[in-house]
Amino acid sequence: MRSMTGYGYGETVTSTGKVVVEVKGVNHRFSDVVIRVPRSFNCYEDTLRRLVQASSTRGRVEVYLSVEDSGNKNFTVKVDKELGMAYYKALEELRGHLGIVAPISLDNVVMQNGVLALSEIQGEVSEMGPFIEAAAKAALTEFLKAREDEGINLAKDICERVQRLKEISKFIAVEAPRVVTFYREKVTERLKEFSDIIEPLRLTSEVALLAERADITEELVRINSHLDRAEEVFKHQEPAGRRLDFLLQEIFREINTIGAKAQNLNISRLVVDAKVEIEKLREQVQNLE
Repeated sequence: MRSMTGYGYGETVTSTGKVVVEVKGVNHRFSDVVIRVPRSFNCYEDTLRRLVQASSTRGRVEVYLSVEDSGNKNFTVKVDKELGMAYYKALEELRGHLGIVAPISLDNVVMQNGVLALSEIQGEVSEMGPFIEAAAKAALTEFLKAREDEGINLAKDICERVQRLKEISKFIAVEAPRVVTFYREKVTERLKEFSDIIEPLRLTSEVALLAERADITEELVRINSHLDRAEEVFKHQEPAGRRLDFLLQEIFREINTIGAKAQNLNISRLVVDAKVEIEKLREQVQNLE
């Protein structure tokens, strides 16, 4: 079980510098992978995305790639021959127009803007693949370890709260028979007013029906079943966030029904306690992959 939040760092050193990959993860309902790389390395976006998707099924994961040079730069000078010839012809034309005898020199041409251009010799981008992949794998390994460590802490807290809900369910079960008894007595007392116009058998039937509607046994059975399934989730290594979120929705629905049915002060208090625990559980589950 893993959290969706974490951070990982990886780097590799090349002959021309250093490749750094950083991975950050935050909560997200679905899988959302964001790759940020220098423009000249756009060709590696798919590679990085596949590496992330192979190890992460849920959450927003941001990957940052940076390539740092070592400072040992090689340069080359490029000559724009066509531009130089254009300048030469223009200067020759101007020399004739002004009647200048001295010929146009090479210095006159190369000093013109754009004729000579200095540029850094970059390493082949295609050769950087193994270094980028190695740095990415190192970052993802650290990232996943951070998520697993956080997942252990989350799982411990979630298990404790699940046990607390089981205890609340047991307390509600103790109070449940009193709810039915209370309803039966209350309805019987009210229907006595109509004993002259309602047949005794019909009266008994109505009392039993109304008392049955106040019974919360089925809701308690379903709650305990969902809680057992939640505990089972922790025994497996698969992502558990969505399943636990669904189970909590079902438990909350049953607790709401119990609160609506049971006109009992003790149960009402227990229902409030259960809702508080469920809300805290849902906050924690939102952090799980």
